[in-house]
Amino acid sequence: MSHSDGGRPARVRVSFQAPASSAEAARASSGAAPAVRPVREAESVFLTDLMRAQLRLAGACLIGFVLVSLTLTVAIMIIANTIDPPVFGVPLSWLLQAYAYYPIILGFAVVFARNAARNERRFRMLADSDSVQGGADG
Repeated sequence: MSHSDGGRPARVRVSFQAPASSAEAARASSGAAPAVRPVREAESVFLTDLMRAQLRLAGACLIGFVLVSLTLTVAIMIIANTIDPPVFGVPLSWLLQAYAYYPIILGFAVVFARNAARNERRFRMLADSDSVQGGADG
């Protein structure tokens, strides 16, 4: 496993590249093999699994963030309409509107980043073990 300068593993960049020219597009659609290295079927499965895991993670974080934000918004409305105690001369509901959302955003960002990194580590482990096995077989 290669590591970058900070002792952290190098990131795996996942992208799909469209053909640069119409000739490449025609060759790709005709079934002719591209000039780049062949992609093994297992690697393709691992890549698809990584993309699905990242999409599930993004969806879960989005849904969780929306639910927590709506809950906080309702709590602020209830506080503002019932007793709104002043804190340092400023109504509590105003302070919550101004500062309570930032820790929520930060928390979800940290959760997403850590889990996305974990998904990528799993992908690297699977891809590396497949390349070792593939190298021994072929």
